[in-house]
Amino acid sequence: MPETVQSTERAAGLPYERSAGSTLALTGATGFLASHLLLRLLPHDVRVVALVRKPPQRALSSLACALRSAGAPEETVQRIPHQVRAVQVGLDRPQLGLSEAEFRTISDSVDAVWHCAALTKLHGAAEELHRTNVEGTRHILALATAGGRKPPLFHVSTAFVAGAQLEGVVPERQLDSAHGFLTPYEESKHRAENLVHRWARDNGRSATIFRPSVLLSERSALPRAPQHTYAVLAAKLALFLRHSLRDLPSPAPPPSSDRTSQPASFADQLVVRLVGAPDSGINLLQVEDAALAMLRLAENAPRGPGARVHHIVHPVETPVEQVNDALQRSTPRLRLELVTNRPDPTGLERAIDRFGAEATAYLGLRRRYERSSLRDLECRHLLNPPAPIDSSYLDAALSPPPSAH
Repeated sequence: MPETVQSTERAAGLPYERSAGSTLALTGATGFLASHLLLRLLPHDVRVVALVRKPPQRALSSLACALRSAGAPEETVQRIPHQVRAVQVGLDRPQLGLSEAEFRTISDSVDAVWHCAALTKLHGAAEELHRTNVEGTRHILALATAGGRKPPLFHVSTAFVAGAQLEGVVPERQLDSAHGFLTPYEESKHRAENLVHRWARDNGRSATIFRPSVLLSERSALPRAPQHTYAVLAAKLALFLRHSLRDLPSPAPPPSSDRTSQPASFADQLVVRLVGAPDSGINLLQVEDAALAMLRLAENAPRGPGARVHHIVHPVETPVEQVNDALQRSTPRLRLELVTNRPDPTGLERAIDRFGAEATAYLGLRRRYERSSLRDLECRHLLNPPAPIDSSYLDAALSPPPSAH
């Protein structure tokens, strides 16, 4: 297990006492966040009904890869066959595509339902996002309702349900849609959250909503393992630029008397203009801290009726310019310029706007997030504040895989 995970858990304590020996239904088990949750839960004898898209054996193989990539020791990976049962489902299908009997059996066999799966294409087709993120949540709520055990629900949303609220403090409560949305993804997750609130209110059930910001890891992902959003972005930038950079003249080598690394001149760089605000920031959080915070909040969640919202965010926004600097260091000869107006965008700039929305959708945010839930745990010494996101961390987190160069 990575030292950062070990040291955090030693200091904060293990938040799994109530979960030990229990059974969870979990969507998105092979994903980036869920694999970090399972890394911490499996050693405590938690059993998992993994609701997956792939056939069971393929899904379990993907889960093993994801756990290893997250830093799980082999003894944790070896627990998979004994503690994880994979069930192939379709999130967008009524009863998840299962028979009524199997659907109810799962509901009656679990102590909690964790819904981590989502389609995260920021500018994906609205219909596809609705089917997966909204209707998928509706079907998971039906699963939590089908049996007689009434398991609590833990729903992973996103801090970006705040949509087009560009400034101020985003509260930890149900949000309206008065500000509108910057991407179809945000709107779909906002609608899914509203379903959870309505379900908890109408059925007198317990629901916990987590709103994580952009989650990162400084670990290099294994091949075919899930990657965090900005690692995918760095790989996309490298691929986008591969052909464009071929058209630029190769930079002249330094004189033989000075072979040390030197920054490329502006003439040797490819300039990409990104529309945003110079003083904007983006909330970035280490995935290890996010997973630990969510488990601690789940452990302390009231079992009474109602939906409770928790921002899973860093206390300090990372300046966008700092992120851009790291992206430039990870992609040779790239220069990113943050501009307030961009007349006549180039073909590459339009492509990045469309396919690299992670780099362009949130460059005008000056907002912050209420984090009363996490601050309370920190004040009670049940959780440590996350370490700063500095340049060295960003360099490790945003470096694209070698195959992307």
